[in-house]
Amino acid sequence: DRAAPGRNGSVASGNHPWARHTPATLCLHGHVAPTILLLGAQKCGSTSLWSDLIKHNDGMVHARPLLASEPRYYAKEQHFFDLHFHKGMAFYVSRYPTCKRGAPACYGIDASPTYLRIPGTAARVHAAYAGHVRALRMIVIVRNPTDRLISWYGHIGTKRGISNLSIDEFAYANLREMRACAKKHWLPVESEAMWASACRNLRPPLYDALSGGMYAPQIAEWLHWFPARQIALVTFGGYLKRVKDVLTDLAAFIGQEPRSGASATHARALADASEVGVVRRRRAIEPSHRNVRSRGRAALSASTHAALTEFYRPHVDALIALLHRPAAQSMFSTPFRPARALTAPRLLDGSM
Repeated sequence: DRAAPGRNGSVASGNHPWARHTPATLCLHGHVAPTILLLGAQKCGSTSLWSDLIKHNDGMVHARPLLASEPRYYAKEQHFFDLHFHKGMAFYVSRYPTCKRGAPACYGIDASPTYLRIPGTAARVHAAYAGHVRALRMIVIVRNPTDRLISWYGHIGTKRGISNLSIDEFAYANLREMRACAKKHWLPVESEAMWASACRNLRPPLYDALSGGMYAPQIAEWLHWFPARQIALVTFGGYLKRVKDVLTDLAAFIGQEPRSGASATHARALADASEVGVVRRRRAIEPSHRNVRSRGRAALSASTHAALTEFYRPHVDALIALLHRPAAQSMFSTPFRPARALTAPRLLDGSM
């Protein structure tokens, strides 16, 4: 198996400095192997970004459904490196198109948002792509972590047994349990070590709703295994406000020219934009994200918002500090650059 150059070559034809580093189509076990990994973070717009990337890049291919009845997210999320790694790479790539000699260059994409938040995933990816590590491109999208928790509550949480908790009750239960866990394990609640500890997953139905917003240690693990130049950082607010720039930049990062005339359809991301921090002072969750037992809109109180913001403050600061470390110096970023230009206030208010 090898990197097989396609008819159109392996790089974008523009002058973007990242394009010349992009490898050709990677074929493993006779199939196009995913080389674009959209890692998450979960509830930060990854589904919308995945959809837009496929629509805007001619060479982007996703997994094929095995059954007509499979839900759409099966094409998006393979969960190989967190759930199915024991089945081997032949199983993983079998869902992607077969390689054909002389075909245009293409790039498989796997957008499993659990890859970022589960410790050990980066090491498995590195091992699985031994000899082909340079072919990989990882994309991370982040947002105000308080907004992320609200979205988690509205979408994932209602499927996991929190229908009897209001958003305020859910938030305070998370904060209470996290502090108790930190005390039990002799960890400062602001420590980056919280993410890799037993506190990452709290008891049901809280799970990782709170720890998922601790972005710094999650990204740091990928920086440990991969050069920063192979990782792209996107902000949710920037994606909403400058979607064309984001998609053009990511096309160059991947090694493709963006498809001309394609419009962005990031409807799910736009639906999330009514949440705290993207449109400031609007705290009502979208109707589709309501507490299923609520008679009206689920709303986050000002005091709860302040408590979550205070909890996340050191973790947001840790992300900003990470972006200033030498290990992250060459990280790709969009719609701003360099990555270290990101600031805590602008991440929190969604303006960057």
